[in-house]
Amino acid sequence: MDTRIVNGATYWLPESNDDVIALVQEALDKNEIICVRGSGHSFPLIGTTEKEQISSTGRPYKYIMLSKMYAVTMIDADTVKVQAGCHLGVDPFDPTKISTVENSLCYILDNLGLALPDLGGITHQTIGGFLSTGSSGGSTQYSFEDALDSIEVVNYMTEGDYAVPYLYEYNISVPQQFHSTGLASMGLMGIIVSATFKCTPKFYIEGSETIEYTDKCSLINLFGSWPSKLPGLQTFLEKTEYTRLMWWPQQNNSPQDLSRMVVWQAKRTDKAGAEAWAKNAYDLMGVQPSADGLKPYEEVPYIFGSPDPANVVANLIYNAIGQWPTWLQKLLADKPTEYEIIKTLVESNYATKIFPAIMDIFVAVDTPTNKNKGPQLFSDLWYTGIPMDNQMSDKLMPVWFTELWIDICDTEKVMQALKNYYDAQPITIDLSFSCEIYAAKKSPFWLSPAYNRDVIRIDVFWYGNNQGDPATFYQNFWDLLAPFNYRPHWGKYIPETVNGTPVATYLSKLYPKWHTWMNLRQQVDSRQIFVTDYWREKLGIPLP
Repeated sequence: MDTRIVNGATYWLPESNDDVIALVQEALDKNEIICVRGSGHSFPLIGTTEKEQISSTGRPYKYIMLSKMYAVTMIDADTVKVQAGCHLGVDPFDPTKISTVENSLCYILDNLGLALPDLGGITHQTIGGFLSTGSSGGSTQYSFEDALDSIEVVNYMTEGDYAVPYLYEYNISVPQQFHSTGLASMGLMGIIVSATFKCTPKFYIEGSETIEYTDKCSLINLFGSWPSKLPGLQTFLEKTEYTRLMWWPQQNNSPQDLSRMVVWQAKRTDKAGAEAWAKNAYDLMGVQPSADGLKPYEEVPYIFGSPDPANVVANLIYNAIGQWPTWLQKLLADKPTEYEIIKTLVESNYATKIFPAIMDIFVAVDTPTNKNKGPQLFSDLWYTGIPMDNQMSDKLMPVWFTELWIDICDTEKVMQALKNYYDAQPITIDLSFSCEIYAAKKSPFWLSPAYNRDVIRIDVFWYGNNQGDPATFYQNFWDLLAPFNYRPHWGKYIPETVNGTPVATYLSKLYPKWHTWMNLRQQVDSRQIFVTDYWREKLGIPLP
């Protein structure tokens, strides 16, 4: 069996279920703990585990990637079985270089005339990783797991001193096992090796993106704080098929309008509808339609037909902000007087002049004379249109997240709490970024953050090259929003404490099936070969 070193960790690359079973048997025999890596998009989960090598209990980690297990098999006209190492879309940073557009699930489904109901903002993830972390797209009407029919998991049975690995299928006919393991099980119930999806017919999307000053938003009554005939944010999230809001909340310390709200929204259509929508957009712009008749969304300005130049420029600017004033001090190490003069000049003008100028470059408010002649209109295939963030490079624009899922009924109160917080803050380096707002459909899976309730999701951004500790920055939001009983996304930053309470204690009260899930988890993994230090701490899993 092949291995590959990734970030200093040696990963096994099984090619079959039998290989996975053999690795589990070896872990049992050697008293190892298994860590499975998908695309590595879950941060700090993957990075933390790769650095450790050996758990705090002294047990070594056995690292596994399912990169060679990416087959997609037709079961019937609308059902496919997908190995867990298959990526939803191409992973440009796959360390094995196995991932391609052609072997990605969405590409294969589209060519079969099929689709998944919803996707996340990117499609680098593997099937196993997306399911294990309970990830989701931005819709209360559709969800990724709506299509999930069954999963296959490699686990083990124990009898006395003996433990034997086995392959087990979980499906909806046994709800307890399926809803405890099929989604958001974090690899703690065994290794997901495949999933079966009952797909929908292929579709297209048509939509728009509007960029406005937050207090002048013409689409949504964002905070419910002024008389308006506009729908409130909760209603908008419930009525819009697919949507994502990007809020740049910086308002104070600037004499002019600054805060922006970027509203991306889309709905399903057919090929003719998408082409008609695109033609209207091209006619408004006064340019010729594309050869395929569609008009893909552009998250950043395209230069020479690519988003990369804009990514590079954004990277340079945000590196300069995030590393301030360290880089200037190094540059002027032998000129301390000049350093102090420039530092004072920049810092005294940052909030009122420099940052507003940056906003006008990257988050320019719509005008009738801009490139799009107003809001950007777009239409596309389902799998290239819904993941609107695929254009942003994780390397050129590294962004880290904490994402808090809150009952959608609390939307107005949450937005008011956030606005009050942001309005009281000066524009600092840490607060020079955006906050993403979107929704998710309620889920029957026990540890899904959307379990039994539609949710609004507050996704606070941290630029990955900033100086400082993102957890320190996030703690403000973890404590601020605690009264709303949020459940954090399992694949993003999770607090250690919430207002001084250990996070496991906090979370255990918010999941009705928490203790049932914990007991079941211990039954299926009594030797704790799937429990890393990371998850032991976050979930409060006791030692065996």
